[in-house]
Amino acid sequence: MIDPLPTPAALRTAADRLVSALAAHSDAEYRLAVLKRLVRRLGEEQYPLFLRLVGVVAESDDERAQRILAETFGTALRRMDLPGGALSSWGATSLPDPGAPVAASALSGHFFGATPRRMLGPVEYLTVWHLQRTQRTALSADTFRGSLARMIAMLNRSDEARALYPQKLAADAQNELEGAYTRATRERLAAIAAAWAAGEPPDKVAEAAIDSGASANPHGWVVRDL
Repeated sequence: MIDPLPTPAALRTAADRLVSALAAHSDAEYRLAVLKRLVRRLGEEQYPLFLRLVGVVAESDDERAQRILAETFGTALRRMDLPGGALSSWGATSLPDPGAPVAASALSGHFFGATPRRMLGPVEYLTVWHLQRTQRTALSADTFRGSLARMIAMLNRSDEARALYPQKLAADAQNELEGAYTRATRERLAAIAAAWAAGEPPDKVAEAAIDSGASANPHGWVVRDL
């Protein structure tokens, strides 16, 4: 997030501009390009701001805006090109050997646990942010649950997104090789995928995500709202 945080009015204005830009063209590829350009302009560290803009649309009563945005995500899923953000896994890299000389390049983001870095779509980003230790303060369980339910409700306005996103999450849950997801996160993603694919209501899908696995956050974690 940026500092200072944008006001609710500024967020609504930005979300309205986003939807207007998407609605100005009926071409699905163009709409996806607009969405990806927004994510690039915000920058990797501002992906939570992108999620907040999407959340403003998801919380609104504008069904047309929600459908346009959901269909754009559906196009991204079909192309396997979701606009995503990266979260770093703590402890992903090892410290240099004691007494060994340390090159200046070692003091890069990679040294401080910036790897492995993988671009995560909105649902995966929220899940990792809530469940794993990353460079961000952990997302609280209540915020995770509410944000996930609203996100899924909006995405369900696109038949393509509703069908393809659970499939992607199920596939991600099977991937143990990259190290981007812990076992608990993979279990959580699998629970989301199963409930979503079964047609459960968004709040039930979010509840399944919370109920699967262990407690929301390990003892002593500092959590925050989105």
